[in-house]
Amino acid sequence: VSVPYTDQPPLEGVRSDGEPLTIADQMFDPKLNQWIILANALDHNDLNNLKAMYEALEHENGNLKQLNAKLMLSDVAIKQENTALKEKADSLAQINSKMMLASLQNSKDISEIKEQLNPASKGGE
Repeated sequence: VSVPYTDQPPLEGVRSDGEPLTIADQMFDPKLNQWIILANALDHNDLNNLKAMYEALEHENGNLKQLNAKLMLSDVAIKQENTALKEKADSLAQINSKMMLASLQNSKDISEIKEQLNPASKGGE
């Protein structure tokens, strides 16, 4: 890969109107890996369109980088919230288990109290 201005210096010479060739009269073609002279207004228009497109894409890329950063922060916040919710769910599950055990113990205690109050009902009478 050649780099314009360093590996490949701009062309030097004279334009068809006798004026010296300037950087505005040429552009680097990466496919050909060389500088080419802009021969007409269409070439200049193409170059200007490419410059405008490049600037628009740079701006859009900047916006996308900002959106990506916001999404990454949002993702981190969601993960933290998810972790907190999992901890709460685990805590509620433990409470539920304890409540079920307590309810079972209460039912057992109630049955024992009923048996103590009505010992005759145990025999089915």
